[in-house]
Amino acid sequence: MDTLIAPTIEPDPIDQLVPPPRPWWVRLLVGLAVVGSVGVVSFLVGFGYLYPRPDCCGSGGGTVPMALAPDGESVTVQAFVFNSSGRALDILSADVDLPGATVLEVGFADSPGPQFGVASATLPTEIRGTTSGMIVIRFVPDRCSTSSTADAAASDRAWGTVDLRLDVVNDWLPSIDRTYRLPDPVFEVNGQQVGVFPPDDDQRWYEFRDPLAAACALLAGTPA
Repeated sequence: MDTLIAPTIEPDPIDQLVPPPRPWWVRLLVGLAVVGSVGVVSFLVGFGYLYPRPDCCGSGGGTVPMALAPDGESVTVQAFVFNSSGRALDILSADVDLPGATVLEVGFADSPGPQFGVASATLPTEIRGTTSGMIVIRFVPDRCSTSSTADAAASDRAWGTVDLRLDVVNDWLPSIDRTYRLPDPVFEVNGQQVGVFPPDDDQRWYEFRDPLAAACALLAGTPA
């Protein structure tokens, strides 16, 4: 009687590279863990816990009237910054570009000043969550008209930008700093009145339409 012997089959090398499928409950737990991790990270980033999001829940802008600096030899203007997130942010530094002017100093104030007696803090500094403040810019004009700028079309719309280097104030979570440009220019230059804090009662202080012309007038002490 002949004996049947099963043929020997060599395993496919591919089968040894691909692991056998895991039980369904293991796959379910792994899927839930991945979805949960993505949700947590999205929440932390979206609400500014890992990445500065000052405009996550609304934004604001504006400028406080230009004024003569306390030294009498420079001019200050203040740009509004609003931190709508619930997280305190560190303002590490500020890069301010004022075409036709030289920026001397940049600081931060919780409220308008110095014409109202509020001194600005030097950078870096902290802005609390859901609060606003002012970026205080001290400068001197290099000329007395924005129409002398290279890009006349751009100067007709806006004058001055403020880029802030921000980081989240975290006790235990890591964070990523970022550069954030304020949504509004320092001044809108489109025929509208330039806000000036007048040193006297001359009504001509309220007729300026050019921020560089207003700065030169403040340094000269007369709107003429």
